[in-house]
Amino acid sequence: MLNNFPGRRDLLIALAGRTVSIFGDGVALVALTLRLQADGARPYDVGLLLAAGTLPLLLLARPVGRLVDSRDSRHLLVGTGIAEAACTAPLVLVHSVVAVVALVAVLGAAATLAGAAWSGLIPRIVGEEQVGKAVSAQQALYALALVGAPAAGGLLTGTFGAGCPVALDAATFVVITGAAALVRTRRRPAELGLAGGPSRARGGFEVLRSDGVLGPLIVGLAVVVLVVGMLDVVLVFLIRVTFHSSGVWYGGAGAAWTAGIVAGSLGAGRLSDEGARVRATSGGAAAACACLALCAVAPTVWILLPLSILGGVGNGYTAVCFSSLLVTRTPDAERGRVSAAANAAVGSAQGVSLLVGGAVATVLAPRVIYAMAGMLGFAVAGAIALVLAVRSARSSEAHPR
Repeated sequence: MLNNFPGRRDLLIALAGRTVSIFGDGVALVALTLRLQADGARPYDVGLLLAAGTLPLLLLARPVGRLVDSRDSRHLLVGTGIAEAACTAPLVLVHSVVAVVALVAVLGAAATLAGAAWSGLIPRIVGEEQVGKAVSAQQALYALALVGAPAAGGLLTGTFGAGCPVALDAATFVVITGAAALVRTRRRPAELGLAGGPSRARGGFEVLRSDGVLGPLIVGLAVVVLVVGMLDVVLVFLIRVTFHSSGVWYGGAGAAWTAGIVAGSLGAGRLSDEGARVRATSGGAAAACACLALCAVAPTVWILLPLSILGGVGNGYTAVCFSSLLVTRTPDAERGRVSAAANAAVGSAQGVSLLVGGAVATVLAPRVIYAMAGMLGFAVAGAIALVLAVRSARSSEAHPR
């Protein structure tokens, strides 16, 4: 997909390191969740564990973005990797809920910083013309890593105890630290024109709001995630309660969705025109939500598999095209702040949605939740497309060729 170009070596190192690290995080999260449950933790404690990893996305978006855009990328990534490894090591033995949640929160903050730093560095590695293909390969690899992580985490925990997969995660942080040190490409403040200091720089949310395309997209996608994210909680009830099927179908539906994401990510990498990426972002979201709505009326459980694949394809197109637009429409000097802000908006929407899903599932049937979430998400995706089409038409009238 990405043929020979000057940054190919650095890209391969970066993608390999990041994929290994994401796999390790997924393995460790499963292990820690199982350990808390075995130790008699309440559902609220497990919720705190999951929230601890996502809250930093929102709370630290501004300082993280400014830090990424004002410091040497290699220094940040190597330092963050060392800090992550140091914070993960105690989790091998710690059982206290308070200590585990605190350490996971620190890891979440470090992951937020590392994610924004890598997002700003990748365009430097591949060049502006290859951004779409690089993001496509990145999303596909991450999706594959997240498919295998839960199964590996459960298997390792059941066989060797929770300490083994957590230790594996610590080892993956050593790998990503080494990858950061080996990448030759660097993103330095002096090269970004930030001699005036970060205090004069616009915040990531300000940059997003001022962009006529990114502004509506980030707001709309955050609302879509808020509406449909709860279905991650509801899926198990749809499979087990509504269809009276085994856990195999639950795993199969999740795997089918991820397979669709991989296919959609690879397909989206072929789009190079900005207009096509904009349309694919809203269109992919609409397609994914339409498939979720159709799950509400599925007569048998096996129909969930093709619907999940198609929905995942839409999800993959949306993720890759929006990520590509974030890069191509943002000046290099502001990409760290914009990445942190976008991750905060979508990540916090996902966190809130999961909490809401748990509450809604106690009062509404799974089919009803799927129908409502899917149709609302589809409507929001349609509204995004309409707003952007109107703005594009007005822009064309104001600036005729």
